[in-house]
Amino acid sequence: MSHVARPSRIPHHRDSMGSPKNTRHRPAKTGAPPILPMPKRLTRRSGEFRLDSSTPIIVPTIDSADRHEQDRKLFIAASQAKREILDRTGIDVCIEAARHPDPKAGSIICRIDRSAAPSPRQTTARDAYRLEVRAKRVLISAPTADGIRHGLQTFCQLITRSARVPSIDIVDQPDFLDRGIMLDVSRGKVPTQETLEDLVELCCRLRLNVLMLYIEHTFNFRRHPEIGRDSSPLNAERLLELDLHAAERGVELIPCLQSLGHMERVLGIDRYAHLAESDRLWSLSPSRPETYAFLEELYDEFLPLFSSPRFNANCDEPFDLGRGQSANLAPEKDAGRLFSDHIHQLKKLSRRHGKQLMVWADFAHAYPSELKRIDRDVVLLDWWYEEKFDADRVGKLRRMKFEAWVCPGTSSWNCLFPRVANSMGNIERWSRAGREHGATGLLNTDWGDFGHYNALGVSFQSYAWGAQQAWSGSIEASTFDQSFSRHIFSDTNAQIGRLYRKLGDIHEAGFRIANGSALQSLYFDHLGASFFLQHGRKGKLEGSARKLEPILKMIREQEFTQADDDFIGLARQELAWAAQATLLSVNKGLAAIEFNDWRIEPSRLKATGRRTLSRRIEELATEQTEQLSRLERLWLARSGISDFKTTQKRIRRSIAALRTGARQLRKNTPPPRAKVSQLGLLTVYDHVRKEMGMRPR
Repeated sequence: MSHVARPSRIPHHRDSMGSPKNTRHRPAKTGAPPILPMPKRLTRRSGEFRLDSSTPIIVPTIDSADRHEQDRKLFIAASQAKREILDRTGIDVCIEAARHPDPKAGSIICRIDRSAAPSPRQTTARDAYRLEVRAKRVLISAPTADGIRHGLQTFCQLITRSARVPSIDIVDQPDFLDRGIMLDVSRGKVPTQETLEDLVELCCRLRLNVLMLYIEHTFNFRRHPEIGRDSSPLNAERLLELDLHAAERGVELIPCLQSLGHMERVLGIDRYAHLAESDRLWSLSPSRPETYAFLEELYDEFLPLFSSPRFNANCDEPFDLGRGQSANLAPEKDAGRLFSDHIHQLKKLSRRHGKQLMVWADFAHAYPSELKRIDRDVVLLDWWYEEKFDADRVGKLRRMKFEAWVCPGTSSWNCLFPRVANSMGNIERWSRAGREHGATGLLNTDWGDFGHYNALGVSFQSYAWGAQQAWSGSIEASTFDQSFSRHIFSDTNAQIGRLYRKLGDIHEAGFRIANGSALQSLYFDHLGASFFLQHGRKGKLEGSARKLEPILKMIREQEFTQADDDFIGLARQELAWAAQATLLSVNKGLAAIEFNDWRIEPSRLKATGRRTLSRRIEELATEQTEQLSRLERLWLARSGISDFKTTQKRIRRSIAALRTGARQLRKNTPPPRAKVSQLGLLTVYDHVRKEMGMRPR
């Protein structure tokens, strides 16, 4: 395995176009430059530093037991800065090392200084840094190599195309110790190694220091090969490579393996069905000793692949706990007691591998009396994904002396494009709650419910907003849009940031569904059944169409569909696909209103009207066929084939129904009116599961 500091596939940026109460940071009136995340304290000075080919980045050598590891971290950080300077300015600076770097003129000097943190007693001091830019030299001081990297990244964000950097003082330290992303790699797609390494680079750029990959079955277990079969699974070598790649860039890859609920892909295999709590094949049964022998074998293969001292066993949403085998085998225990006992067993298994156990907090909240039975060194991950929720829920965990993380979400699942306003509000509210109650981490979750057709790139804005919130809290929307656009997409006009907001605001169809967007429901729906399509409302859909017009115009003018196939270029293509798919959903909804009216009262449409509507529906089928082809190409550009065929089948079913409807119109043979549907949470959930060939919950 090779671990050289390879060039990042994330394009670097060309200028082409602490305190718990501190929750809002506005840029200084002196014209503070856009920085992501925004630093805590920033002071402009007169003058500027000018880069040239003789400018060295001087990193220190560290006298410590882990000197090799720290020196390598520093070299990689300096290499990243060197590449970014080259991309921004065309200047190829050099890298030097010195035990005690001297502040010589024209240098970028990096120093390990334990006193550099503004709040040295806080655990977040490990990521603190000070940046001083003067006309004659640049000085970056930090307690650790991680802080040096953050300082170098901030310095690079200040560089102009003319290789000048304004004189400035920055003193910075994050609010949350742990700041990260969890990416679902189980509900439809498993990213390629290249994509995962680029995601680590993005985390590093956003000052995020945690990455989790949510796994239910998508790992190739040597002793249990049936579990990951036919899912493009990860394997031991890939995770070892990724763990080292991440660690060298200051990102902790925390192992994450589902260990209670959400186990249907495993329990649906005959070999493991006896371990199911109920015939729903949803949760492992904590009443069977074989369950722990099974988990022990999985952990023995999986956990040693990670250098992290922590392990997320998940254990969320075990809906059938106590309603199956345990009702007979342990009738004296209710679901809460079964859960707390299970956590105790998992802690023992984790401890064998030197890992601190982490689990989701939803079931702990559901059975608060059992919290006292859970050891206080178990980290509780508190989640809720709508903008409005009880912000004191994490306070309840902290008052019981648990370490807790706050876990918002990208609101991208069950959507063609994320519900951006909901995501930003959810992340900001969790961030405030975490600061108020002393949560140590903020983990931004990106799920892939029902096939994971939501693309990775559509979540980048939420990733960046989560990074900003975890570092220094809220900033003005216009400032964030400018920083995000510039430093992720090299867009100095903030157009991409505004595009995310505008496209993310288009979800109106005349009805709502829980935990998702109504427009994605229209996209997949069968015209004949019209389970969702019958609920569309003309005025709402036409309003969404009007909002889409300027977005599609910008996408055409900037040729998003012709963007490169690198990590960020693919995000532009994914934005274009999502916008075009949203338009198809709107037009399909409008056509379905006329089609369903005709079914009810055929005389409403004369021959000319039927021919016109038939052509519109046939054109929708043709366009959705083309979109399916583009979706497959984008899917495979980032991921293995995994469960793409499930999404493909749903879209082909929609296409076939459109063509049937167009044919019925041409022949004037209306089908029976659609059966009236109800859009309650469980009704919708079971309808989609049935459509995907899954058993109802």
